[in-house]
Amino acid sequence: MLMKTVQFNRAFICGLLMAVLLGAAVMPAAAEDFSQLHTPRAFTLSNNQTLTLKVLDWNEQRKRFQVESEAGRQSWISPNHFSNEDQAYLKEWIAAKWFLSNDKLYVSARRTERSDHVSYDVSIQNKTPVDYDQVLMKYEVQRVLDNYETEELENISVPGKNFIGRINAGDRRDFKTQPVKAAETYRMVYTPEPVRVTSGVGYTYTNEVPRKTGKQKVTGVRLLFHGPKLGGVQIIKEVIIEN
Repeated sequence: MLMKTVQFNRAFICGLLMAVLLGAAVMPAAAEDFSQLHTPRAFTLSNNQTLTLKVLDWNEQRKRFQVESEAGRQSWISPNHFSNEDQAYLKEWIAAKWFLSNDKLYVSARRTERSDHVSYDVSIQNKTPVDYDQVLMKYEVQRVLDNYETEELENISVPGKNFIGRINAGDRRDFKTQPVKAAETYRMVYTPEPVRVTSGVGYTYTNEVPRKTGKQKVTGVRLLFHGPKLGGVQIIKEVIIEN
């Protein structure tokens, strides 16, 4: 008798869940714009029925996932309704969401200028309970050339990368980008009349003199953190810091 009651409850829950996902009206809820996490995937319910769903959000207090069906219906669901394989995927999903969240994986950068060169001191703090392995940071120091001759701005950004490795839960890692030159640019031009040029304690005459052609300006840095995988696809966190 007890076994029949348990089976009835399970069937009732699965049926209710199917009704919510496939047809019942559900109030829409705002989800964070983490598009990498919103790939449709086939999920198996505890009654072996299969549904294609997008996972939109995770509520830590309620222990519920917000999902969206192919019909566009949204609902909050306990992970216990899914198979063990799907529950493992959902754990990956939470870790991926935390990796993308700047409240959980906090990134900051401080600009340093020295001898006409600019670099960034980057700090990353893991405020999650998860350890992240083999993290790679690719970056692009965003630099433009103000060309005085063409009166145009030219993109001369400089790429680089740092292998961060493992970031343990609660840890902080600090590193620096390579210095990038940010100075005025010159080219040598010919003059009909020789020009006197002082060199050390003496001087000389030359028909080639430097002419100012532009100025390099560093406007910020773009950071790309290659982190955990979700369903075999690597998650990439982008952080843009201006100036």
